[in-house]
Amino acid sequence: MLPEEIRALTRIGFTKYGEEVERKLALTQPTMETFYGFADEKTNQLVELGKEKMQIRIAERLLKDSADTIINNCPQCGKLARTPRAKQCRHCMHDWH
Repeated sequence: MLPEEIRALTRIGFTKYGEEVERKLALTQPTMETFYGFADEKTNQLVELGKEKMQIRIAERLLKDSADTIINNCPQCGKLARTPRAKQCRHCMHDWH
């Protein structure tokens, strides 16, 4: 994931109260502002989308940029394997170790 995506996910995880407290700390501590991305425009744009839309946008970008490394399909039946590193199909039990 991109650095601004990581910061946006961190910020979106705050409760409303938590973000207000962190924002006040960020105003007095430049390192907090940098870490949480309060001054970063790209991070702020992602946070403004809301949690669900932001997660969808990040997932779509990851699939577009690196689908071949994220998605692992069985070479025999073509169905999705359990994990990107799996070497055995859970559907047809084909093993490609």
